[in-house]
Amino acid sequence: MSRIEKLFVSGVRSFGFDEAQYIQFNTPLTLIVGYNGSGKTTIIECLKYATTGELPPNSKGGAFIHDPSLTGEREVLAQVKLKFRTPPNAEHVVSRRIQLTVKKTTRSQKTLESTLSTVRDGERTVLSSKNAEIDRMVPKTLNVAPAVLDAVIFCHQDESLWPMSEPAALKKRFDEIFEAQKYIKAIDNLKVIRKKHGEQLTRFKSLEEAEKDNKKKADVFERRMGEMHAEIEEWRTEVAEIDAQIAELDEKISFKNEQALSFKGIVDKLANKRSHLEFRQDTVQELKSSIKELNEPDQWLEENLAQFEEKVARHETEVEENKEQYAELQKELQQSRRSLGTKQSERGKHQSDKDKYERQLEVRVELVQHAANLHGIRGYDGQLNDKQAQQFSERIQKILNDKKRELEFLQKENREEADKKQAVITECEGRKAGYIRDRTFAKQRIGNVEKRVNALQAQLNGLDVDDGRKAVLDAELSDVEQRLQKLNEGFQTADFDNKIRHESNELAKLEAENDGLGRDMVECTQLADDRAQLGLRKKQLIEKRRNLDTITSTWGDKISSMIAPSWKPESIEQEFQRAQKDRAKVLEEATRKRDEQDQHLKQAQFSIRSLEEKAKVQGDQMEKSKTAVCNALSEVNPDDTPNVDNLPNEIEELEESVLTLEKDVSLFDSLKEFYGRCQKAMNKKNKCLLCDRAFGGGAAEKAKLIEQIQNGLNEKGKEKAKDELTLAEQQLGSLRMVRSQYDTYVRLSSEKPGLRQEIHALKEKEESILRKLEELDQAVREKQEECQDLDSMGKTVSAISRTHQDITEAHNQVERILSQQQASGATRTPEEIRELQETCVEQMRSVKTRLTNLQTERQRIRDSISSLELDRSGLVNKINDAARQLERRDDLVNQIQSQKDDLLHQKDIIHQADQDLEKVEPEIAKARAIRNDVMERGHEKESRVAGERDGLAGSVNELKLVENDIQDYVARGGPSLLATTDREIHSLQKSEARIEKDMQELAASTNKLKDEINNSDEQKRNIRNNLNYRKSLREVETLKSEVAELETRNATEDYERLDDEVKWLNSERNNKNADRSGKAASMMIKDNELVRIMKEWETEYQHAARKYRQAHVKVETTKAAIEDLGLYGQALDSAIMRYHSLKMDDVNRIAGDLWKRTYQGTDIDTILIRSDNESTTGRRSYNYRVCMVKQDTEMDMRGRCSAGQKVLASIIIRLALAETFGANCGLIALDEPTTNLDSDNIRALAESLHTLINDRRSQSNFQLIIITHDEEFLRYMRCSDFCDYFYRVGRDEYQNSTIKRESIRRVL
Repeated sequence: MSRIEKLFVSGVRSFGFDEAQYIQFNTPLTLIVGYNGSGKTTIIECLKYATTGELPPNSKGGAFIHDPSLTGEREVLAQVKLKFRTPPNAEHVVSRRIQLTVKKTTRSQKTLESTLSTVRDGERTVLSSKNAEIDRMVPKTLNVAPAVLDAVIFCHQDESLWPMSEPAALKKRFDEIFEAQKYIKAIDNLKVIRKKHGEQLTRFKSLEEAEKDNKKKADVFERRMGEMHAEIEEWRTEVAEIDAQIAELDEKISFKNEQALSFKGIVDKLANKRSHLEFRQDTVQELKSSIKELNEPDQWLEENLAQFEEKVARHETEVEENKEQYAELQKELQQSRRSLGTKQSERGKHQSDKDKYERQLEVRVELVQHAANLHGIRGYDGQLNDKQAQQFSERIQKILNDKKRELEFLQKENREEADKKQAVITECEGRKAGYIRDRTFAKQRIGNVEKRVNALQAQLNGLDVDDGRKAVLDAELSDVEQRLQKLNEGFQTADFDNKIRHESNELAKLEAENDGLGRDMVECTQLADDRAQLGLRKKQLIEKRRNLDTITSTWGDKISSMIAPSWKPESIEQEFQRAQKDRAKVLEEATRKRDEQDQHLKQAQFSIRSLEEKAKVQGDQMEKSKTAVCNALSEVNPDDTPNVDNLPNEIEELEESVLTLEKDVSLFDSLKEFYGRCQKAMNKKNKCLLCDRAFGGGAAEKAKLIEQIQNGLNEKGKEKAKDELTLAEQQLGSLRMVRSQYDTYVRLSSEKPGLRQEIHALKEKEESILRKLEELDQAVREKQEECQDLDSMGKTVSAISRTHQDITEAHNQVERILSQQQASGATRTPEEIRELQETCVEQMRSVKTRLTNLQTERQRIRDSISSLELDRSGLVNKINDAARQLERRDDLVNQIQSQKDDLLHQKDIIHQADQDLEKVEPEIAKARAIRNDVMERGHEKESRVAGERDGLAGSVNELKLVENDIQDYVARGGPSLLATTDREIHSLQKSEARIEKDMQELAASTNKLKDEINNSDEQKRNIRNNLNYRKSLREVETLKSEVAELETRNATEDYERLDDEVKWLNSERNNKNADRSGKAASMMIKDNELVRIMKEWETEYQHAARKYRQAHVKVETTKAAIEDLGLYGQALDSAIMRYHSLKMDDVNRIAGDLWKRTYQGTDIDTILIRSDNESTTGRRSYNYRVCMVKQDTEMDMRGRCSAGQKVLASIIIRLALAETFGANCGLIALDEPTTNLDSDNIRALAESLHTLINDRRSQSNFQLIIITHDEEFLRYMRCSDFCDYFYRVGRDEYQNSTIKRESIRRVL
C-alpha cells in the first residue's frame, strides 16, 4: 500500500527557481495554510503533474513555469520531485523538468527528460523518459489508476465540481474511473475472436469436404497404378529377349569390323604416306630456292644457332638493364630537381628574413632615438650598437616601473582621502535614514491607527441599540405572551379533530361509490380507446405530412437541380444513388484524364533529366578529352598555347619529320662509305672521286672538303639523328594516343547543339503539359465539390424517404382502426356512467373542500401559536442581545479614545523628525562637496601620471616587438642558414649535371645494342633454314621406301569383301532394333503414364488420409473453441456488471453516510449516484447522474441545489470514490473545501473529516491533505489530535512563494 513522503518544487508558477521548496507529507493528516494567491493550489498541480505527467488546464504558453521576466532571465528551468514508498520496502523518486525560453517575440516551452528512481533492498534502478513511459509507470507503481489520480485524489480547484457537470462530461469521468473502455474492448475482442473462429469453422468444413473427396480419389489412383505396373513388367520381358538377339549380332559385326579395320588401316596408311611424300618434296624445293646453302656440317650449324640465341638474349638483357638504369636515373634527376626547387624556395625565405633583420635593426635605432627625444632621455643620438640599444631598453623599463609605483601610491592616497570624506557623509546619511525611518514608522502607525479607529467607529455605528430600544422590546414581549394565551384557549374550544374525522368518513363512502362507477366504465371504454387512438394517429399523420411539406419546400429546388427535376418521395433514394453513381463516373473520368496527363508529365520530366544527365556526362567527357589533348600538345610544344584543333596538323608534321629522320639514319652508313672512298681518293690521288678532277685550286677548297668528309664520318652525327628520331617517335606516339580522345571531342561538340535543342523542346512540352494538368486539376476539384455537395444532401434525402415511409405506415394504421370500429357495435354509451361519476366527484370535491378548510384552519391556529412562541423566543434573544450590544458600545468608545491619543503622539514624532531632517541636509551637502573636490583633484593627478605611464609603456612595447624579431632571427641562425642553403643548391646543380651526362651515355649504349640485335635475325634465319632443308631431304628418302613396302601387301580386295559381310549383319540388327523399338516405345508410354500418375498421386493424394483426419480434428476443436469463447464472454460481462454494481453500492453507501453526518439542512436526506444502463446493442454502457433524496423521492441534483450544496456534494463524492478506488494508495487532497459553504456546514464538514480520520488512522497509508485559507475550519477539525505542525504558504520580499513549517498551536 503506497504513500507519498516529500514534494520538492522549484521554478513553478510563483515558486522561484533558485531555491527549492519542500513539503513533508505525514499520516494521517497534512495541513497547508495560506492566504489567497500565495501559491497553495500550485502544490496540488505539482502533485498531479509528478504522478500523471499532465499539466494544469490553465498552463498554456508556459504559464505553469516561473515567469522569466520577473527575474530578468531568458531561460527558467522548472523542476518537481516527489518521493513515495510502496510495499514491501521500496523507495521511489519521480523527477520531472520543464524549460521555458523567452525570445524576442515568442516563448517556447520544452519538456526535458523525466526519471523514476527506485531503491529496493539496497539496489537502485533508474528509468528515464528515453527508454520507458514514465506517465504510465508512476500510476502503476502507486497502484492507482491515472483517472483516479486526476479526478479524485489530486483534483484541481477549477475542476473540483465535476460531479455536478453535465451528463456527457459526468459519464466520461466515471467511464475513465471505472476503466470502462478497457473492459468493453475486452468483450469486443472476445466477440471478434469468436467471429473469426466462426469464419475459420466455415473454411475448415469446406476443407474437410475437399480432403474427403481427395481421399476417395487417392484409392482409385492406387488401384490403377497396380494394373499398369503388371503390363509394363510383361513388355519388359519381351524386350529383354530381343536385346539378347541384338547382342549376338553385335558380336559378329564387331569381329568382322575389326578384320576390315586392319585392312582399312593399311590402305589409309599407304594413302597418307603418298600424300606426305608429295608434301615433303614440295617443301624441299621451296627451301632450296629461299636459302643460301652452307657447306658446314649440321653440328656446327646447330652450335652456331645456339650461340646466336645466347648472344641475342644477352644483348636483350643488357638493353632491359639499361632501360631500368635509365628510369632510375630519370627518377633521381626528378628528385634532384624537386630538391633544388625546395632549396631555392628556402634560400628566398632566408634572404627575406635577412632583409627583414636589417630593416628591424634600422627601426630599432629610430625607435630608441624617438623614445629618447619623447621622454627626455639623453645620450642616444647618432649611430647605436646592440649594447647601447640594450642599455636604453633597460633604462626606459626602469623609468616605466617607477611611474607605475608612483601611480599606485597616488591612487592609494586618493582612495584613503575619499574614504575619510565618505565616512563623514555615511554618518550624516545614517542619521538622516534614522529620522526618515522614525517618520515612516510614525506615518504607518498613524495609518494603522486611523484604520483601527474607522473600524471601531464602523462597529460602533453598526450598533443601533440604546436604552429606549430595550424598553420597547420589553413591552413587545408582554403583548406577545398575552396573545399566545388567547390562541391556546380558542384552539381547545374549536374541537377540530372530531369535525375532521366525520368529514373523512363521508369522503370514504363517496370514493367507494366512485370506484364502482369506474369499474362499470372500464367495460364501456374499449371503443373510446380506439377512437382516441384514431385521433392520435390522424394527428400524427397530419404532423408528418406537415414535416414532409416543410422539408420539400426547403430543399425541393436544390434536390431538383442536383438529383432529378421531377423527383418523388417514394423513389428519391434510388434517384439519389443513381445521381451519386453518375457524378462518381464523371469524377472518375476527370481523374483518369488528369492521371494520364500526370503520367505524360512524369515521362517528359524523366526524359529531360536523362538528357540533362547525358549532356553533363558528355560535357565531362569533352572536358577530359580536351584536357588530355592539350596536355599532349603542351608536352610536344611547351612554348605554344595548346589548341585542340591543331592536333591533326601536329601529327602530320611529326609523321613527316619521323620519315625524314628515318631516311637520314638509314642512309648514314652509305654516305659514310661514300665519304670514306672520297677521302682515300683525295689522299692517294689528290682528286675528286665523282668528277675525277685534281685539286689544284688551293688549300681552302681542299680544307673545306676535308671538313665535310670528317663530319660525314663522325659517329656522333648518327647518334644525334637517332636521338632526334626517338624523340620524334615518342612525341608522335603520345599524340596518336590522344587521337581517339580528339575524335571524341569533335563528335561530342557536333552532338551538343542537337542535344540542347532536344532539351529545349522537351521543356516546352513540359510547360504545355503543366498547363493542361492545372486545368484538369481544377476540373477534378470542381467534380469533387459537386460530389461533396451531393453527398451532403444524403441526410436530407434519408429524412424525406423516412418521413414518407412513416406517413404510409400511419395511413395504414388509421385505415385499420376505422375498419375495426365499423365491424364492432356499442350496446351503451358511457355518457350516463360519466354523468353519475361527475355527480359523485362533485360531492367528493365538496367534502374535500370542507375537510381541507378544517385542516387549514387547525393548521393556521397551530402556526399562529408556533409563530407567537417563536416571536416570544426571538424577543427574549433580542433583549439579551441588546444588553450585550450596550456593553460592547461602551467598550468601543473607550478603545476609540485610546487610539486617538496614540494618533496625536505619532504626529509629534513626525514633527520632530522633520526638524531633525532640516538640520542634517546641509551637513550632507557640505560633506559631499568636499568629497567631490578631493576626488576630482586626485583624478587629475592620476590622469597625468597615467598618461606618462602609458606613453612609456607604448615605447617599451614597440622596442620589445622589434627586439624580439631581431633576437628571434639571431637565435634561429639566420646568416648560417642562408650560407648553408647556397652550398646545398650548388651541390644539387652539380649532381643534376652528372645525372644528365650518365643518361646520355646510357642511351647511346642501348641504341648500339638494339642495332646488333636487329642485324643478327637474318643470319639466324638462314642457319635455321639450312638445317630444315637437310632434315626434309632425309624424310623424303624414308617415305619413298615405306610406300614401296606397303604397295606389295595388296590389302584393298580383302577390305571390300569384309565390308559387304558387315553390311548384311547390320541389316539384320536393324530389323531386330525396329521390333524392339516398337515394344520399348509402348512400354515407355505406359511407364511415363505410370510416372505421371505416381507424381500426381504423390503431389495431390499421397497424404490425403492424414490431411482428412487433420481437417476433421480442426473442425471439432474450432467448434469447441467457439462454445468456450461464448461462455467466456458471458462470464466476463456478468463479472463486469457485478463489479460495477458492487463499486457503485460502496460509493453510495460511503457518500450517504458522509452526507448524513455532514449536511445540516433538512431539505436533503441523502445523496446517491444513479447509473442507468443505456445498452441497446449488448454493450454495457451507463449514464450517471447525482441525485438528492428527500423521504422516498429522488431528484437530479444538477440545477436544483445551491453553490454550497454543490461543493459539499462534490467533496463527499470524491471522498467516497477515493475510499472505493484508491484504497491501495490511501491518499486524497482537498483544495479549499469550505468554498461557498455556510458556517454550519463548514463546522459539520470539519467534524465529519475528524471522524473520517479517526476511523482511517489505523490504515498505515491513509493520507488526507487539506489546503485552505480558513484557519477557523482547522479549529473546528481539532487538527491537533492528528498532527503537531502545519505548512504555511506565503510570499517573500521578491514575491516568490515560500513554504514554512509552523506549530499547530499557532492556529488553534
